[in-house]
Amino acid sequence: MLHLQIKEKNKEVVVLAVDGDLTGDAVQILAKEGRDQLKESKCLVLDLKGVQFIDSAGIELLQSWSGAHLQLRGGSAFIKALLEAHKLV
Repeated sequence: MLHLQIKEKNKEVVVLAVDGDLTGDAVQILAKEGRDQLKESKCLVLDLKGVQFIDSAGIELLQSWSGAHLQLRGGSAFIKALLEAHKLV
């Protein structure tokens, strides 16, 4: 189960803590929340310290957001290696 919590929010940035696996329906939940937050802030920061796994759909979502509007923080060594392998960090 995916759990999302807004840690900080203003017109410049929103920090969203993500807990759980980014797989299946959870990817769609994050996609909707991320789109909604980017309507109100210029940059979305995802704190991934609570994420254990990201499937191909989750990677595709993060890639679609990559660039100036997305920053990724935290994550286990496995998650960091996965992100590096897909050139997200």
